[in-house]
Amino acid sequence: MAEMNVGGRLVGEGHPCFIVAEAGANHGCDLEVAKELIRQAKAAGADAIKFQTYKADTLVTRWAPRYWDDPEPSGTQYAIFEKIDRMEPADYEAMAAYCREQEITFLSTPFDLGAVDLLAKLDVPAFKVASADLTNYPLLERIAMYERPVFLSTGAGTLEEIGETVEFLRGCGVRDIALLHCILCYPTPVDQLSLRRITTVKEAFPDLIVGLSDHTIPDECVTTTSAAVALGAQIVEKHFTLDRTQEGPDHPLSLDPELLTKTVKAIRLVEQALGSPEVVPLKCELPARQYARRSIIAACDIPKGTKLTAEHLIMKRPGTGIPPTRVEEVLGRVTRRDIQADAALDWADLE
Repeated sequence: MAEMNVGGRLVGEGHPCFIVAEAGANHGCDLEVAKELIRQAKAAGADAIKFQTYKADTLVTRWAPRYWDDPEPSGTQYAIFEKIDRMEPADYEAMAAYCREQEITFLSTPFDLGAVDLLAKLDVPAFKVASADLTNYPLLERIAMYERPVFLSTGAGTLEEIGETVEFLRGCGVRDIALLHCILCYPTPVDQLSLRRITTVKEAFPDLIVGLSDHTIPDECVTTTSAAVALGAQIVEKHFTLDRTQEGPDHPLSLDPELLTKTVKAIRLVEQALGSPEVVPLKCELPARQYARRSIIAACDIPKGTKLTAEHLIMKRPGTGIPPTRVEEVLGRVTRRDIQADAALDWADLE
C-alpha cells in the first residue's frame, strides 16, 4: 500500500487526502502578502501551502513565447517571470519559518538547481516538480540527492514519459513518489480536465500515490477536486490567492479563502461518503433489513389442511418471517392450523 511521510503527516491509501494550497507567486513578491496567504490557507484547513522558487534568468530565454494569454505586449514568458521573481532566499526562509509558526506544511516548487539547494536548506519535507520539468533529468537528479518524497506533476506527458521519469527517480534512489494528474493549460477547460486519467495512472502505477493538480476555473461547488477524490486522488493541489480579480495568469483559476474552505470541507465530506468497498449491511441498515424487507404473509384466511397456492400468499413487511426467496418451498405445503389473513407464515404452521 503506497504511503509516504510528509512533514509528519502520512499521505496515501487509507489516510485523508493531502490538500495543498498552491500560492505560487500570487504573493506578488510581497512577504506580508505571503504571510497572509499562509494564515488563510491554515484557517481554511489546508494541509500545506506551496510557493514557487525561481529566477527568470535561469528559467527561460528572453525570447521564449508564452503559452497562455496575457496582455503584456512582448509575448514572451521572460517578461512575465521577471516581474514576479524578486523573492530572495531570506524571504523564503521567513515564509518557511512562518509556516512552522502557523503549523502548516511549507512547500515550494524549485525551477533550477540553486532553488533545489535553497529549499533543501530550508528543510522542505517534500519536493514538488512542475509538469514542465517532467523530463528535466538534471533537476530531478539534484532533487534526488536530498532523499525526500517527490510530488511529480504529469501535465502534457505521455504514460511512457511518466514511466521513464519514475524509473529515473528510482534509479537515483527516490523511494517515495506521488504522481499528480495535471493538464498543462491555463486555465484548463473543464471538459478537458480528463479526470478518468487518475484511474488510468493508478492502474499503471499501483505502487505509487496518485493525486490531482487542478488548473480549472473553480465553480462555486468546487466540483472538480471533490470528483478527483471520489476517483481515488490522495493529494489535491489547487491554486490559491487572496483575490481572484487581480491581474496575472494564476489569480482567475485560483481559489480564494472562501472557496478553499469550501474545497476542504467538500473533500472531507466525500472521504466520509466513500466509506469501505466491502459490500455488507452496515449497522445503520440492520433495522431496515429486518423491518423493511418482506415476509411470506397470508393473503386471506387459510383453513387448516389447505394446500398452499400463490393465491393464498402475499409478500409484506416486516421481514421477520419466512423470506420471499423461499416461496417455492412454501407452495404446495399443507397447513397444520388455521391461519388468519395478514399473519406471517411460520415453518411450524406447515406440514
